[in-house]
Amino acid sequence: MIERQPRTSRYRSVVENIAAPSGTDPRVLLASIVHDFNNFLTPIVTILEDLQSQKVGTSRQCSRIDTAIFCAFRAKMLARQLLDFATPQKLRPAAVDISQLLESLGPVLNSVLPTDIILQFDVADHLPRAVIDRQHMERALLNLVLNARDAMPDGGEVVIAAAIGRQPGSSSELREPMIRLSVADTGSGMSPATLRSAGMPYFSTRSDGTGLGLAMLSQLMKSQGGGLSITSTPCQGTAIDLWLPAMPPSISGLR
Repeated sequence: MIERQPRTSRYRSVVENIAAPSGTDPRVLLASIVHDFNNFLTPIVTILEDLQSQKVGTSRQCSRIDTAIFCAFRAKMLARQLLDFATPQKLRPAAVDISQLLESLGPVLNSVLPTDIILQFDVADHLPRAVIDRQHMERALLNLVLNARDAMPDGGEVVIAAAIGRQPGSSSELREPMIRLSVADTGSGMSPATLRSAGMPYFSTRSDGTGLGLAMLSQLMKSQGGGLSITSTPCQGTAIDLWLPAMPPSISGLR
């Protein structure tokens, strides 16, 4: 009997085992493949979106078009993760208004959710600006919303909240106030055992998952002086908290 290699193990070894010409860095070759993959994917997404806007076909066919667009969106996210994995980009932290970021990102996030999932925002007033890489944060939020969608096949609610808080894990005297940016869903949730493994490299609750999303996001947050924490209850939902460094009040003339 032939033992099948787990999908995540196959993914993990892709950079190590990829066939590259002698002297070529496998990461460079992988980046080139991802670039070509995106070039092929772009016209597919464009055609599907045209069909979606024209409401071509029966309701069942339109539903299948919606599913295909979602899968294509997932493929583009995976390609972005592969590219970040192969050729990490230098972070460019800057002062970012979280309220403005969510306002601009709202239409994009709504577009990837079906009509039976409601997206809500709960942003505290007078938040200081966060010191983060804006582009990475936008991709992180999109990925978390897509994960939330996967956890709610029968519909539900996603709430993105932002407020001042203190990151758990150290004494309150040593913890500086940070911005807690939370993405919470009302989906299937995780068992205690699954929750303990969530965020570990190559661990995924989906059979087709790579297990890199949360692990890379956790590393991204730590590299910017922040962090990531997860709370979840089976059958009640999951909340991912991103802890963002806040600009000190003494220089918050940018507020």
